[in-house]
Order: sequence, then C-alpha cells, then structure tokens
Amino acid sequence: MAVCHSPLFCLCINRQNQRRYRYPWRKTRSSHSRPPKILLSPVLKKAFQRFFLALTLIGSLSVSSCAVQEKAPIHISDGKTYGKVQGSFRGRWWNYYERGLSYADGRFFEEAARDFRTAIQKREKDQRMARTYGMHFVDYFAHRELGIVYFRMGDLEEAKKELTLSLNQFSSAKAGFYLDRVRKGLIEKTGRDIAPPTLRLDIEKDEVWTREDPVLISGTAEDENFVSEVTIQGAPLYLGGSKSQVSFKEDLALDQGPHTIEVVAQNLPGKTSRRHVLIHVDREGPLIVLEDVYTDPNGPGGLATIKGSAYDEAGITHLTLNGAQIPTKGRREVSFSKKLPTHLPGVDLVAVDRLGNRTSAYIELNAPSTRRKPLMVACRDIDGSGLLMAGLFGPKDTRPPEISIKGWTDSQTVYLEKIYLDGHVVDENSLERVTLNDKPILIRKGKRIFFNHIVKLKEGQNSLTIEAVDDAGNKASKKIMVTRIVPKPLQLAERLSLAVFPFAQQGTALEAGLSFQDNLIGALVEQGRFRVVERDRLDLILEEQKLSRTKLADKKTALRLGRLIAAQTILSGNILETSTGIEIVGRVIDTETSEILAVEDVYDEIKQHQALKTLAKGMAIKVHRRFPLVSGTVIKQEGNTILTDMGKGKIDLQRRLVVYEEESIKHPLNGRPLGMDCHIRGHARVIQVMPEMSKAEMVERSSCALIKPLDKVISQ
Repeated sequence: MAVCHSPLFCLCINRQNQRRYRYPWRKTRSSHSRPPKILLSPVLKKAFQRFFLALTLIGSLSVSSCAVQEKAPIHISDGKTYGKVQGSFRGRWWNYYERGLSYADGRFFEEAARDFRTAIQKREKDQRMARTYGMHFVDYFAHRELGIVYFRMGDLEEAKKELTLSLNQFSSAKAGFYLDRVRKGLIEKTGRDIAPPTLRLDIEKDEVWTREDPVLISGTAEDENFVSEVTIQGAPLYLGGSKSQVSFKEDLALDQGPHTIEVVAQNLPGKTSRRHVLIHVDREGPLIVLEDVYTDPNGPGGLATIKGSAYDEAGITHLTLNGAQIPTKGRREVSFSKKLPTHLPGVDLVAVDRLGNRTSAYIELNAPSTRRKPLMVACRDIDGSGLLMAGLFGPKDTRPPEISIKGWTDSQTVYLEKIYLDGHVVDENSLERVTLNDKPILIRKGKRIFFNHIVKLKEGQNSLTIEAVDDAGNKASKKIMVTRIVPKPLQLAERLSLAVFPFAQQGTALEAGLSFQDNLIGALVEQGRFRVVERDRLDLILEEQKLSRTKLADKKTALRLGRLIAAQTILSGNILETSTGIEIVGRVIDTETSEILAVEDVYDEIKQHQALKTLAKGMAIKVHRRFPLVSGTVIKQEGNTILTDMGKGKIDLQRRLVVYEEESIKHPLNGRPLGMDCHIRGHARVIQVMPEMSKAEMVERSSCALIKPLDKVISQ
C-alpha cells in the first residue's frame, strides 16, 4: 500500500538524498575532518541530475494518486448526505471507517466496501473502544461492517468470512446476528431437504419422579445447520447467536405434583424438534390413614386390632408397624390390619415412599378418641338393617376433630424458604375432609390421618390454616403464623446497587432512549439480582443539579451523579440506530474506581417498541450473567486480605463480596432447626483470581469483627 506524504515532505526527501550523494563524507555534524572532494565527470553528473528528477516526479505522482484516492463521491438521498465525515478527512483508518459507515447507511455498498477494505489495511483487528488519537476512542468493527455490506450485496461466502473473522477478533451481537442471516442464506441456497435438530435430554425416560428442589433440566441440541433457539416451557434460553451444538442446563422451581415439561430446539431454517417429559415432583411423605383401633369382644382376650392404610403417588417401598415389616410391593396404597397386645402403650408406624420421603406416626392404643363405641343393638334382622336402626338411636357426635402439628407453635419466626409440617388429625368417628390452605390432603376417610407437607414461604408473615370436618359435620381449624426472615447477607439491600442512565442516541433519534431505559429497569428489577435505583430518584437529582439528560453521556458527569445517588455502579451506553437496524451497547462502570466492569451489546433489525423491550430483556440477561450471585467460603485470613475458595470461572476481578458468619437457630423448647441467621463481618473487593481460589481485600469491616476460616462470602 502506498504511503501518502505531502509534496513538501517529498521535496525534502529528494533534496536530502541529493545532499547525501553530493557530500557523502558528511556523517555527523560533529565531524572535524573533511575528506577530499570527489569530482564527477559531466556525463555522470548529468545522469545523477536525471535520476533525482525522476525521483521527484515519482514522489509527485504518488502524492497525486493519494489525493485522488481520498476524494470520494458525496451522495444525497431523501434529504440526507452520505459519504462525509465529521471534521477533516486525513486519510486515517478511522476516517475511512466513519465514511464507510455513512455509505453503508445510505446503501451505497460499493463505496462502503472500498472504504472498509482501506480501513482494514491500515488497522486490521476489530475492537471495541479503539484509540484514535489522544484520549479519543471509537468502536471499530471494519470486518463486521464489511461482512454486512457483502451480505447486502449478495456475496454470502465473503460475508461469512468477514463476519466470522470479526467474531473471532471481538465478539459482538451485531456480527452474530448477521452471521446467522448469512448461514441461513447459504443453507437455503443448497436447496436440499433440511432435517430437524437432534435433541437429547439427560433425563432418559419420558416420565420421571423426583424430590429434587429445584429440578434440573439439561441436555444437548445439535444440528449441522446450526441451532438458533432452545426453549423450555416456552421460555427461550439466551444463546447469543446460533451454534452447531448447544448444551443447556436450567433449574426449574416446580411445586408438588405432576408437571409436563416441553423442550423445543429450532435450527436456522426453522425446523424444530420437541421433547415432552412428565415430571412428578414428590417431596412429601406418604399419607397414613388409621381407620380404626378396637378390641373385639368376641375375639381372644388381650388383643387389639389396628386397621388402616398408607398412600403415596410415588409408591410405598417400606412400611413397618412396631418394627414388623408389612409387604408393600411398591404399590401406591398399602392396607394393613394387625392384632397387637392391649398392654402396649402405643404403636410406631413408619411409611417410606420410593423417593425416600418418610412419614412416621405414633398411635396410642388406649387413647379415648380411638376407642370404638359399642353399638346399641335392639334387635338383629337377617339383612342387618337392624344395625342401621340401632345407630340412629345412638348418641349424636358433637365433638369436632382434633388437629395437632408437631413442633410448631401458633406463632413462629424462621430463616427458611420452605418448611415441613408434620401433623395429624383425630376424630372419634370418621374424618370427611382435611385441607391445608384450602388444598385437600385427605385421600380416604379414617379416624386418624398423619401427613407430611412442604410449604413455601414468602418473606414476612405467612398464614397456614389446617381445617378438618368429620362425617357428622363437626369442623375444626388450626392457624399458624410463620414469619420468614431473610438473613441480611441474602437480602436485596446487600446486593450491588445499580443506576440505569439514559442511553445516548446516535443516528435517527426516536424516543428510544427513555423507552429503552424504562424497559431495562423493569427487566433488572424483575430479576431481583441488583438493587436498582429508581428512575424517579435519578430525575430528582438531575433537577437539583440542573443537569440535562444529554450531559449524562459524559462519563465524568455520569460518575459524579452516580456517587450522588449512592450507586455502586452505573449502567449507561449508546443506542446507534441506522436505516437497517438498532445496536445498543451498555457499559457497567464502578463509581468508586471509574473502571468499566463489563461491556455488553444487543442488536436487532426491528425497531418498534416491542423490539426495544426484547432488547432490554436481552441486555438485562447479559448483565446478570456477568454478575452472577455466587457464594463461597473463607479459607484463610491474613491482615486485611482474605482467601476464598471461589476461583477462575466463578468470580471476576473487582467484584464486591459480603463476608459473614452463619449461626444455626433452633427452637428453645423442642430443638427444631429454624434455619441459619447471619452476621455481616464486612465487605471486600476481589484483587486476584487464581484457578482454585481468589484473594480479596477488605474495604469495610464491622467493629470488633473477627474474620476467620469457614466464614462465608457472597457476591454483592
């Protein structure tokens, strides 16, 4: 490539060369000796003069060709000018890149491709925040933009080459978007039949039982035509571009009961594969129903009969009565009837389902509520109808059922997300209905039932109501108030505070800035990962400081405002809207160190309001991925630094940590575990990340706080 110089520079070079030939002994200015003169013949002298004249002419032609190369046509279309740059065109790489972008926006692709190729000759690699001069930076993606131009011109092979090169040099959402378009075009160009993706789940069967919480759905989708989308229960996983192989893992919060899970994989041409899995979630022990405990006056003396059943959807695998095994054969319902000595104080009954969930019951043989009342038989007909008549004249049942919950008082405070309720309900005759928060838990009638249920708690107060109704219509209820406290290190107040500023707009300015900001704030709040500063508070500070939103594009102004609203980080960026699409680049900046912690981007060709909402959700997902909520353990403390077991791939540099100590809380009367309370010891910042551990420096420490090994850390 020819290097362009000014005419004055070329002339100086030529004259300097002339002086060197005329005075070859002049090596340095400090020479004290003068070698003898060299005399040239007239013929040789004339030859040298012609040679220098030719050099001067070549230099002039070179300058002339450079000037012609820098001259480029200016196009005007629909009132807009294309092919101009801001300021003077100095033939630098950023000048060619800027002009190429202008041409491409006006769909003058030949001129755009020429400028992008020239820019690549001068600067080869794509890069975000490439330095031009001084402290001026520009996002430079010449390979990417050249690939897009080739795509618009229909040269798919060259487009694929340039876009792939751009992604290898510096990944961007826009390059991935158009590479998918190119790949799809190349596939359609072959004209062959397209098969759907191969979808494999790690769950081998189409119906499974589990007690896991959460339930993990994992697998692999493969396709030589590239997997473009994977959805689980209709929710798409964020892939960030198509891939020939996609491995996925997703934790699903599934409640007790059956759930049909659908997984769909789609390739670029639109062919789909589906898998349906029926997942039975069972985290509760079997239901034990005691139908009766009685002594038969006509039977052998000293023996009582206990009759009942155990039921579980997953199947009963273990059932014992006072240690004696009762055959189950894995059935859902197992009935039993046993005779036991009446001198025993009670009976231990244990039922376990095939997932390991367990329910235990203790039955008092001599409890008044379990004694069978004798029937008042006046006469006995052959068909037995006399028994019914005698029952009609018996005493009426007016006593309501008795409800008991093991280990729980009427009011309780816990540090748990879920609690287990072990309880039983007793009635003299027969229970007709038993519910927990209006959900039926009784399978069949009986005099006693023993149940084991999981209840998910919300933060704050939770009301749990158990109701029971017997066959005589007597009703009883028991209400338990459970207050859930989230340990302070796990509260949202201890998460990283983030202020979302309006994104600066470039190109065609619609009302995208504020709309995108509102959608992004909503998506971040919905995640519950960050402590997001409300936009109203930001507007109030802007008004107090007499600042316009346009000034927030300045990094110093944004940082100053972020500190004023006590935000640890700010999220701002740019919205670049062209005639073909909209690209949004967001930057997370630490307000304390002014360091850029993460840069993420999203792109789409659709520019309507719904598209902005989708882009905002994609940006929130990408930011969340860069700041995952991870926890670990302190393995060493030395001075003002700590070592944790969170290594590379789990934590990044400059991430903030909460250091805390756990304390097990138990009920003072019955010893029931109520969860773990936590005490914050301080806050730290990661300064070094190693393969298996990381080093963090304490930036804040509670008074009299002693940090020690086995203390816990969690990312802010």
